[in-house]
Amino acid sequence: MEIIFTITCLLFSSIVFLSAYGDGLASETLPPAIIGNRNVTLSINSSPFLIDNNHTGTQINFILLDVASQQPIPDATLAVSAFRGDKALFGHIFQSDNGNFLISIIPNKSDKVSVDEEGGIFSGVLGQHSGNYKVQGPIFDSGGLYRFKINVLTMGSYSNEISKNYEVAISIQETKDYQVFDKEYGNQTVTIIAYYDQIRNFHYETEKKTMSFVMPFTWTEDTIKQVSVVHQEIKIPKSFGDYIVTKYDVYVNGIKLPNKAISIDDYSSDERIVHLILYRPEIADIAKKQGISKSEMDFLQYQRFLA
Repeated sequence: MEIIFTITCLLFSSIVFLSAYGDGLASETLPPAIIGNRNVTLSINSSPFLIDNNHTGTQINFILLDVASQQPIPDATLAVSAFRGDKALFGHIFQSDNGNFLISIIPNKSDKVSVDEEGGIFSGVLGQHSGNYKVQGPIFDSGGLYRFKINVLTMGSYSNEISKNYEVAISIQETKDYQVFDKEYGNQTVTIIAYYDQIRNFHYETEKKTMSFVMPFTWTEDTIKQVSVVHQEIKIPKSFGDYIVTKYDVYVNGIKLPNKAISIDDYSSDERIVHLILYRPEIADIAKKQGISKSEMDFLQYQRFLA
């Protein structure tokens, strides 16, 4: 018996990029570039912001690095704008005396976004900038793909004015549980962890024993060159007997993935975890073979019994 995942990838509206950008990871280091007489790179990392082990937000760490010394460049000023899809979330000019920026983003139910620097108004008055900021508002309240436009305004000295544009993107993982009913196995909970972008429209059809859901994806050449990996985890209860098999076939837009793109983990949790890991070569291969693409990434999983 095999389970077959059929994944149909479709076109999603893209953003015009200014310079170099990354796409779809919790961390990214951009290719180095010469700014003035320095070889410079920008790194971005994200992690959950935890209070008493509860996920209450996200911490974003920007570092402007000197490639030669691998040290942050001091007296850095970044103009940062954040986007979710085509919606602008916030924009602000951040400064850091040591070139390290730590931005804690805390979602709340207010109707506007506020940005506060650690040290309050005295930081600016005294000319000291820790690089630590708190951003609060109705933003970053769900997982998915977030994009940042960044303009480096100063580095090395606050009086050393420059203009270098970047675009980066990070994926904040999203976990969703779905309740399904099967005539043979009763009520089951299937969990999907998306590491690239939000999924939606999950559906289980008990007669055909199919699971389906969709996820945005951009099939442009520029995006494929920059995306390192698209990763999904599907957690299946071991009590869901027909789905606990030794092999899975996975199709993306009708294109069968190689076995190395699919892995099964029966040991990390009480559930069976099926990892779907599409690296850039697999994504490029699908783009080449699929022909006309549509406006979504459509995942369909169904069973096939072998003689």
